[in-house]
Amino acid sequence: MIHFVTTHSRCVLTCLVVVLATLSSGQQASAGNRGWFAAGPSGVWRGQWVSQSSGHRGALGARIRQTGPDQYTALFYGRFAGVIPFVYRAPLNRVPGTADLYISSKRMPLLGTYQTTARISHGQFQADFVGRQDRGIFTMTRRR
Repeated sequence: MIHFVTTHSRCVLTCLVVVLATLSSGQQASAGNRGWFAAGPSGVWRGQWVSQSSGHRGALGARIRQTGPDQYTALFYGRFAGVIPFVYRAPLNRVPGTADLYISSKRMPLLGTYQTTARISHGQFQADFVGRQDRGIFTMTRRR
């Protein structure tokens, strides 16, 4: 009987250690994920844009900085037709109640208002944009 209690106690103790170790590593992983999301979209991004309306595409980059809680300013830059540079600044706001969904609306001279909806997480920026006579996608990866 004493042998059974000792063996049983060792099993319980071993299970307890395994459970605590698992919980501890899970908390560290969660803390790492929180850190990733806490960084938000701030940083330097590179990728491309593609117009689904015209088929045009080109290089795209962005520098995004935080301006307030859940508010950012993005400086987008790239090339149209491979040679015509463009640069524009746009607000980027996290949708309340979400961890990775952002929206932007920017009135552009001669082009009308462009609205963008983006998913930004794990170093990826995936967005849809819609303008007066254009629609398409942005895909970028975080560079720093």
